[in-house]
Amino acid sequence: MDSTLTSSTPWLGEVLDAIEPAIGLLDQRGRLLRANRTLLETTGAAAAAVEGLPFWSIPWPALSRQQRQRLKQAVGRAAKGQVVKEELDLDGGDQSARSLEITVRPLPGETAPVQLIVVEGRDATAYKQTIRALHESEARFKTVFEAAGIGIVLKGLDGTLLASNAFFQTMLGYSAAELAGRDYLSITYPGDRLESRRQFRDLVAGKRSSYTLEKRYLHKDSQIVWGRITTSVVRGVTPNAPFVIGMVENISAQKTAEADLAELRRRLMQGREMEARRIAQDLHDGPLQEIIALSYQVQEVAGAPPGDVGHEQLHAIETALQDLARSLRTLCGELRPPTLAPFGLQRTIQSHAEAFRAAHPELTVTLDLTRDGQRLPEEERTILFRIYQEALNNVVRHSKANAVMVRFRLGGRRALLEVQDNGAGFDLPGHWIDLARKGHLGLVGAMERARDIGGRMRIKTAPGQGTLIQAVVPIGAPDGPGAKP
Repeated sequence: MDSTLTSSTPWLGEVLDAIEPAIGLLDQRGRLLRANRTLLETTGAAAAAVEGLPFWSIPWPALSRQQRQRLKQAVGRAAKGQVVKEELDLDGGDQSARSLEITVRPLPGETAPVQLIVVEGRDATAYKQTIRALHESEARFKTVFEAAGIGIVLKGLDGTLLASNAFFQTMLGYSAAELAGRDYLSITYPGDRLESRRQFRDLVAGKRSSYTLEKRYLHKDSQIVWGRITTSVVRGVTPNAPFVIGMVENISAQKTAEADLAELRRRLMQGREMEARRIAQDLHDGPLQEIIALSYQVQEVAGAPPGDVGHEQLHAIETALQDLARSLRTLCGELRPPTLAPFGLQRTIQSHAEAFRAAHPELTVTLDLTRDGQRLPEEERTILFRIYQEALNNVVRHSKANAVMVRFRLGGRRALLEVQDNGAGFDLPGHWIDLARKGHLGLVGAMERARDIGGRMRIKTAPGQGTLIQAVVPIGAPDGPGAKP
């Protein structure tokens, strides 16, 4: 047989070497008769060193004893007429490891069932690396899919929900099984379905590569959940089986905050309008009426004959003018105290407290104030004075207190103002908007004033424990609105 292969077919070597896969021709006992160039390169041996050896004994690099035994068994089965496939790992499993897929098949002859055994080997390294990479990619995707802190949904091109992750399920209160197979519009708020359908159809039709949409979802318990979804089409490995992936962020808290802020601004604006009407009413009912009365008295005096104007009449006009001046001075002092700019916050609070004590003798007002002069910028001192005013107004209106302490401290780069009463106190809501809804617009406005200059204001109170209003503002700090000192 050896002489036949070498003498009668001198062209066989050239043919075998032209074939890309590794090819070996074996006799019925499994001895290697001819090996092509690819097979020799795989073994790293010369033809003279391997031809004539049993195929499982040739010097494959780092081939284990178990693999050689499997190869021997494959050749034995091929000698009996079977086609056998095996996979060989050709070296030690490091980054340069190679895999070879071996097919061993019998070649029948004219006089024997098996005349030759043909071994074909193909390098499967790249294929195995690809499969491994796909498995690793799938594992990574599964990990991200399940552990992501954002909702992930997979949908078919018809809008059917194929899969969803735990975050999305918790967000809407459904299980994976309850969501699978549903139309995505069934969990969309009715008012948002038209726009959601339009965007989805454009995406599937190829009019856009992705879209982002803020929409409302329906929770299982019928509550509304706001989500920001970014959706795109994944074409996948086969173009005939694309699907749609959506990344859903739960923005319900953000939407609630935006709605509360809009309501707060609206209520503050209404409060300012009410304050403006109150000032206009005070002017109308007080100084304006006094001015009208004085005008009548002046007309009466002007129309009297010379010499008939009495001293008492002129004195009455003078007294009325003095009362009018005091009313206007008091009103102007409430709007902007005259001592605030030249003398500072400490002197202004003292002046205001004197008038406050006279108007409310039932309250004991104690002052503990740091002298500031011109050390506190005008904007900061004005805002702190407004907070002080509002705190005292709340003491009179709501606290039922008989004592109030006012503290003012100035040191470093911050100023501290505290107004504390021993009144009834109240249940403090968890959000400022709830204070506004209960009509405490003055306190909310004071909080906004402090925030506008980078400060903060807090309230400590409880039923039966009085109320402490504390404001801390930076002095000349470069921080923007909302920064904490």
